[in-house]
Amino acid sequence: MREKLKHAYQTERLVLAPVTIDDTPDMFAYASNPENAYYVFETNKTLEDTKDIIQKIFIGNGLGKYGIFLNEKLIGTIYFLNLDDRNKSAELSYVLNEKFEGHGYATEAAIKLRDIFFTELEGERLYARHTFDNLKSMNLMARIGMKIEGTLRKSYCFHGRQVDLAIWSVTRDDL
Repeated sequence: MREKLKHAYQTERLVLAPVTIDDTPDMFAYASNPENAYYVFETNKTLEDTKDIIQKIFIGNGLGKYGIFLNEKLIGTIYFLNLDDRNKSAELSYVLNEKFEGHGYATEAAIKLRDIFFTELEGERLYARHTFDNLKSMNLMARIGMKIEGTLRKSYCFHGRQVDLAIWSVTRDDL
């Protein structure tokens, strides 16, 4: 699956492309905001924290991991986790700078990656998870055609406590 991924993709308004060290200030703008980072990762305290994350996650292991760019500005990231060649499945993960919410950018990027998964990667099942209080993620999953599968009980350590996750998926047959 991995070898079929392209370097960058275009949507109507966005470019999905690799994140580079040059994108550190744009990522720090949302990664340092506790409300923006709340559901996804630990809040970045310094530009150096953000630079380390870019190096480790997006440069060191960047295949299938994209920045969401609007007019050459990084406004979020979206990527595949747990790409499983044998079972033709992957998990979708994303974060968007809250200053750009409400314009359909996350949905547009997620639909593009969903379509890439099923057409170019010939995947069978794309899934995503969220905490039950993360309504924005829940709504995005529904908008891209995912259906709720169930609850992963006490499966995630979230801010120091074990919480349930909702798991959603879309399969090739659903589209």
